[in-house]
Amino acid sequence: MYAVIKTGGKQYKVAAGDKIKVEQILADIGAEVTLDQVLAVGAGESIAVGAPLVSDAVVSATVLSHGRHDKVRIFKMRRRKHYKKEQGHRQNYTELFVSKIASSLGTTEATAPVAAAKPDDIEIIEGIGPKINEILKAAGIVTFAQLADTSVERLKELLTAAGSRFASHDPTTWPEQSRLAADGKWDEFKQLTDELVGGKRK
Repeated sequence: MYAVIKTGGKQYKVAAGDKIKVEQILADIGAEVTLDQVLAVGAGESIAVGAPLVSDAVVSATVLSHGRHDKVRIFKMRRRKHYKKEQGHRQNYTELFVSKIASSLGTTEATAPVAAAKPDDIEIIEGIGPKINEILKAAGIVTFAQLADTSVERLKELLTAAGSRFASHDPTTWPEQSRLAADGKWDEFKQLTDELVGGKRK
C-alpha cells in the first residue's frame, strides 16, 4: 500500500516503513505528526485519487531528526558591469519515518525505530566550533553527556585524524564543561568558561 502526500509545497510517494526528508516541520524529535494532505492512495490494483485530496486518508509519521541539506552555491555576474556576487544556501529539512497509512482501501503500519538521542548545542562548549562539532557528530557524539563521558585521549585521536588544522586544538576541558552542562549547572558552567580562552585555562 502506498500514498502520495503533499507537504511543504512538494509531493512524495510513500509507503509504511519509508524514511523521507521533507521541508522543515516544527515538531520535536520523536513526536508523531499527521500528514492529512493525501492526494492518492493505492493498494494492489485499487487506487483512490483525491479531488484534490482523499477525504478519509491519513498518513502518520514519526520525526527522526532535523538537519540541513548540502550547501547550494549561487553565483551571479553581469558582463561589463563589474558586478559579481556569490552566496550559499542550506535548506532546512525534517526526516520522517512513515509509520501508518490509513484509508478506505485499508490500513498498513510499520514499527518506528527508536529515536536517536536529541542533540545538544555542543558549540556552546568553549573551544568547539561548527567544524569540530561536525567531527564529533560523525563519531556519534551529539549530547553533553556523551561528550562528558569521552576521554581526552579519544578526543585528541578524533582531532588528529581530522587533519593538522584540528590537531592543534586542546580538548582537555571539554568533558569537564560538558559534565556541568549535562547536569544543568549553568552558573558553574559560566564561571568555568569565563576562565577559559579558546577552551584552555588562562
